[in-house]
Amino acid sequence: FTMFHQTNDAELFHAARQLQEAGFKRDGPCWKKRKQIFLPLYEAKMVQMYDHRAASVVVDESNWMRQGQTDATSLVQHQNPEYTVEPRWWIEKGNVDRALSETARSAYVAYKDVTSPTNTRTMIASLIPHVGVLNSSPLLLVERRLNEPRQCCLLANLNSFALDFVARQKVGGLHLNFFIVEQLAAFGPDFYEQRCPWEKKRTLEKWISERVLKLTCVSEDMRPLAEAAGFKPGVWKWDPGERANLMAELDAAFFLLYGIERPDVEYILSTFNGIARESEGVFPGGTALERILACYDRFREA
Repeated sequence: FTMFHQTNDAELFHAARQLQEAGFKRDGPCWKKRKQIFLPLYEAKMVQMYDHRAASVVVDESNWMRQGQTDATSLVQHQNPEYTVEPRWWIEKGNVDRALSETARSAYVAYKDVTSPTNTRTMIASLIPHVGVLNSSPLLLVERRLNEPRQCCLLANLNSFALDFVARQKVGGLHLNFFIVEQLAAFGPDFYEQRCPWEKKRTLEKWISERVLKLTCVSEDMRPLAEAAGFKPGVWKWDPGERANLMAELDAAFFLLYGIERPDVEYILSTFNGIARESEGVFPGGTALERILACYDRFREA
């Protein structure tokens, strides 16, 4: 689902200067004047895997092309639960509410449309709060009957190396078009009702969603998602080492759930640029490749 198009809907977008001149006052990530509220308008460049606060957008008017440049969020900013990224534009809340209509919920799965099979990752998705979103980051809206933990399971599936390996075989250009996303073999929502094969006291839904919520609910603007999912304490601490381990566990889990044998896991991971060196010497447990394989062996043995 595409909420707003950067060209066709441009008249709805307002810069901070315009809102300030119109008498609006800043209130956290929003602008307000009496009952009128303008919400942040997200672009794909602001989002990374399990991270809706990856970067702010800074306008460089001296550029003839691509005036909107990213300003990456620092570790200190990530660890501040009240920090929110700064967009290029804001949009009136009524327009967002009308666009979402009956599909409105506490958070939404968004993925980056602009990509390449030669990038480190081809499918990059995250849960984002109730904000405006440009066409560069389409939303995957789920049925109302599906709870927030099932939505978290979908996100984990999308971000898994197992699914990404297939996605990069299908992308021929620079866009991950929705007709390609529809072809990807993601598990259905009922799949997660079964017991977790390596931790049988819990369902897959519980095991997976708990990890996704720890990766996602790291700021106050995601508290509505935490409350809807029954996740406590509501805001989780941003810890780079813990995040690396949680993502390794999720990747290993989906390799097992897809029935992929270890030699094939090693081959699939070897096709992703930089994974063998990613975070080398930074976190305990070695590189991302080593952490995923260690988790895979531990789960398979269990």
